[in-house]
Amino acid sequence: MNKLLPLARLQDVVSAEKKKGRKIVLANGCFDLIHVGHVRYLREARARGDLLVLALNSDASVRRLKGPRRPVLPEVERVEILSSFSSVDHIVLFDEPTVKRILLALKPDVHAKGADYSPDTVPEKETSKKIGAETAIAGGPKIRNTSAIIRRIAAAERGEDFILVRLSSLGDIIHALPAFSALRRRRPEARISWAVEPRGRPLLELVPGLDRIVVVKKMAWPKALKAGREEELVALDFQGLIKSGMITRLSGAKRRIGFARPNLREPLAGLFYNDRAAPFPETEHVIKKNLHLLTRLGIHEEEFDFPLTIPSSASERVRASLKELGFEGGQKLILANVGAAWQSKRWLPERWSDVLRALKAEDRLLLVLWGNDEEKSLAFEVGRAAGVPVSPFFSLAEVLALIQDSRLLVSGDTFALQAACALGVPAVGIFGPTTPGRNGPFAAADKTAFHEISCSHCYRRFCPGLECLRLITAGEVVALAERRLAESAHV
Repeated sequence: MNKLLPLARLQDVVSAEKKKGRKIVLANGCFDLIHVGHVRYLREARARGDLLVLALNSDASVRRLKGPRRPVLPEVERVEILSSFSSVDHIVLFDEPTVKRILLALKPDVHAKGADYSPDTVPEKETSKKIGAETAIAGGPKIRNTSAIIRRIAAAERGEDFILVRLSSLGDIIHALPAFSALRRRRPEARISWAVEPRGRPLLELVPGLDRIVVVKKMAWPKALKAGREEELVALDFQGLIKSGMITRLSGAKRRIGFARPNLREPLAGLFYNDRAAPFPETEHVIKKNLHLLTRLGIHEEEFDFPLTIPSSASERVRASLKELGFEGGQKLILANVGAAWQSKRWLPERWSDVLRALKAEDRLLLVLWGNDEEKSLAFEVGRAAGVPVSPFFSLAEVLALIQDSRLLVSGDTFALQAACALGVPAVGIFGPTTPGRNGPFAAADKTAFHEISCSHCYRRFCPGLECLRLITAGEVVALAERRLAESAHV
């Protein structure tokens, strides 16, 4: 059954359905090469009402939006495929870049858009407001797009296939994202996979342009990597450990690229490479080091680009939670991330409390952030002492949404700090055993509290004395925070 109707006929149908009290939903898109994201979007859009009208970009519209080689499937075939969907009741074609004309003609109750938008970025939001239609985001996180599928098919034909190895931690994965972004820009049609431990998967699911996530678990590496074997596969190891080097070998990659021996955390990892980058100064930022690995592919990039897409649903849940905590729209949200995986990176709880007390103001909401049960206990200890609320549990995507909405993050050298820097959120970093210039904020305006002593840059996970952190006073951190807030207010 072909569900395509001319707009004039569809207006009559919609008007009749409205008189019956039925709720009308409008969805729209190109739908060129149907994938699971399309299915989820249409299914969820249909669930928001009683009748779903799909406005489908015509061939001419797709060409204007996507380029002269698109669409892959002509409109007549796209209409036939979409007519078979039980979630779709009627289809109408449109030639314009947006569906404003369709909205004005049909006046639906809901305009549903995909998760690559937020309610604030929908191009037709003012039109929907004008006709009294709700703007809704449907389909969950965007995990597929037609352009990526086309690239994957082209890469399979050409044999251009890469696997990036950066297993952990979350902050280190963020520091490897600019290298991935540069590779994607320079190899737009390549198939790019990423080998990561389970905890890193939720972060990589927020990265557009990544074709495949290979989750590697202990004792199950060969099984996880078996599906990724390709004769022309190129592996790049951004971690420099024996286990990450071994994974490049188990991937079946014909070419295995790693750092020079002086840049490896475990020199024996070099046994698994057959191609190495030139030595790189470890005094430079680790993001630059990761970009340097791409020089073996003839890619010379300096741009720090972090491709992260935070679902609007995560932002909405965070804002609802903040409202329950008493957050008002005009307040400045200031986050204090008091925990860290390494004992040697955890600043003294009583000094955190002193900082939070000093930063209190009527136009500010201070919030203590945590990531696991151990950090949760520390967060409540600090929060109680300072009289500051502690954040509820948030998923990884929600933590990123929370950080993105904040005006300042104060943190040790851990994931929250790297996330704030990637998202362009003002930050103050508190550094002990690690080097700010190598691992810390890279924006010129961001601040770091760090005192050089004889054992600085030790990179030890445990320290009985914590002398480097004890030298950092609460007053010092408060002054840095106030200065960073004042500077960001003038940007």
